[in-house]
Amino acid sequence: MSKTFKGGIFLPENKHLSETLPIEIISLPNRVIIPLAFYGGKKCEPNIKEGDRVSTGQVLCEPQEHISTFIHSSISGVVSKIGEFPHPVLKKSYGVLIESDGKDLKGFEEGERNWQSLSGEEIIKIIKEAGVVGLGGAGFPTHAKLRIQDKKQVDAFLINLIECEPYLTVDYRLALERFDEILSGINILLKVLRAEKAYLAVAADKKELIEHLSVKTRESKNVEIITLKHKYPQGEESQLIKAALGRIIPKGKLPCDVGVVVDNVQTVYAVFEAVCRKKPFYERVITVTGRGIKEPKNLLVRIGTRLQDIINYCGGFQADKLRIIYGGPMMGVAQDNLDMPITKETSGIICLPFNKKEEIKESACLRCGRCVDVCPRNLLPLEMNRLIKNKKWDELEAYNISECMLCGACNYICPANIPLAARMALGKRALTSIKKVRSRKNGS
Repeated sequence: MSKTFKGGIFLPENKHLSETLPIEIISLPNRVIIPLAFYGGKKCEPNIKEGDRVSTGQVLCEPQEHISTFIHSSISGVVSKIGEFPHPVLKKSYGVLIESDGKDLKGFEEGERNWQSLSGEEIIKIIKEAGVVGLGGAGFPTHAKLRIQDKKQVDAFLINLIECEPYLTVDYRLALERFDEILSGINILLKVLRAEKAYLAVAADKKELIEHLSVKTRESKNVEIITLKHKYPQGEESQLIKAALGRIIPKGKLPCDVGVVVDNVQTVYAVFEAVCRKKPFYERVITVTGRGIKEPKNLLVRIGTRLQDIINYCGGFQADKLRIIYGGPMMGVAQDNLDMPITKETSGIICLPFNKKEEIKESACLRCGRCVDVCPRNLLPLEMNRLIKNKKWDELEAYNISECMLCGACNYICPANIPLAARMALGKRALTSIKKVRSRKNGS
């Protein structure tokens, strides 16, 4: 029987639209909008100016604090503008507009590198300078994660191949098509982590992928495949560790505190490219799918490519009214601007027909407890919803709202159509603001 965790929900996958489609390389964009912002949205000061010519892979800005990373140009051309641009999560962000010269001239030395001759410290430095971040959606700088665990005893490296969000097939295709490279990335990171073993966490219903991985890892004694029940949000870090390895992360602690480091499979691939191919991170694989797009695809796209260019490459829309989501339908962010760029964190674009008249309105809470049953963090969404509606912010802390990961499982299951995920997000923001105000008052 496949392992899993308590709670969660079973969702229609809708992965059939793209899971059999090989990864394509999209046409070189005429222009890109590259956000100059670090993890958490902090502004990055560029080392280029308007009118400068840049090359593909050239550094646009360097880390200015620990939780930040290098940002590179994804095309060669001319810096047309530096200023404020649309951003899929922040809505607006400081960034750079680069007009392509159509040549894709590389600003780095291409070639092969033998990773086995490198020390762990040298590998971390390469990963940092390549600008590799977590590609499951969070975007946390990979070199910083490796540094955080440096003082911990890590024995298990867990590679996330679950892809529990509906529609998305990026990780599935990448593992099918490029696992030799991924396996090299796994071994590179095992060396850095000084970990004994790597575990590939895969959904049990992905029979073709499991068979493929079994063949590819047959000779690798330090790599084990773990099959987990396909349930949402099985891919979330703490749920994944609990289900796959039986380890529970204490409140306020990190995976490395229980001897584990988790990486998304595309992050592992990016590490391989940085270390073995000397390639900066300036492009990623995304899924473009949904009933609102004419030609669903899995695409290798340059960071900063505009939504409009991607839609055009996929044949255009096939519905008049659409809801466009960056990321998965459960935790993704709806978009309303076709100039929106692809960022390092963008895993997919989902285009769904949308009719506002069909939306079901919220009704009073039935106190049925279904939200409690499905919460993967064992929280009480119905009680927190009551407090948030009544603006009783101080009482929220007692209900551990900070532990809510905004997965939306409660939202999906609620028969009263209460937007619980949005309420939880509101409550978390309000509580954070109150704490900041109190901290300032106490400091003064």
